[in-house]
Amino acid sequence: MTDEPTEEGMESAPERADQYSCTRSVLDGTPDAAVVSNLGVASYVLASVTEGDRPRNFYQWGSMGVTTSVGLGLALATDDPVTVLEGDGSLLMSLGVLSTVARYDPDNLVVVLWNNEVYGTTGGQSLRAGHTDFAGVAESCGLAAVTVRSTSAFDDAYHDAVNSAGASLIVCHVDPVDPDARPPFDYPYIARRARDSLVGASGE
Repeated sequence: MTDEPTEEGMESAPERADQYSCTRSVLDGTPDAAVVSNLGVASYVLASVTEGDRPRNFYQWGSMGVTTSVGLGLALATDDPVTVLEGDGSLLMSLGVLSTVARYDPDNLVVVLWNNEVYGTTGGQSLRAGHTDFAGVAESCGLAAVTVRSTSAFDDAYHDAVNSAGASLIVCHVDPVDPDARPPFDYPYIARRARDSLVGASGE
């Protein structure tokens, strides 16, 4: 006969933010932002919480590893706010982009990294990168960064990042999710409507 584990001896699971709620906070907090979302789950969640047609949702397809690069280029081309919804597996493929973001440091760019420690779009395989301190890497590159583990902490961090004098990275720990929603799969159309919404707003 074995003793039942006591509450004192059990380790509680680490707190994690809710990706859906945090994504809604991005849309509510920066309604005019161009939101560049990583292929797969980040885009599916964005599509899930978006009401109606939102041309400034710039969903990525077939582009793993370049989401932050696309967001940086967009931020340098417009004065409007740009938020990147990045995946940990995607950013792991291109960590050098953090140095480039720090070099240009546009004050209209916020990069949100969903850290769920899996390749969610391809079946939930482990990322094998729990030892990687993404915020530490960013800071070593000269980029302001913060790590959060709750929805309320994310809300505060996002508000601070949007109002900061330079680019920022928010590493947000979340649980893996499997949304049913899917954005349009017509990538040329997605890119064109995002461009037109920004160019039209600038009057160019």
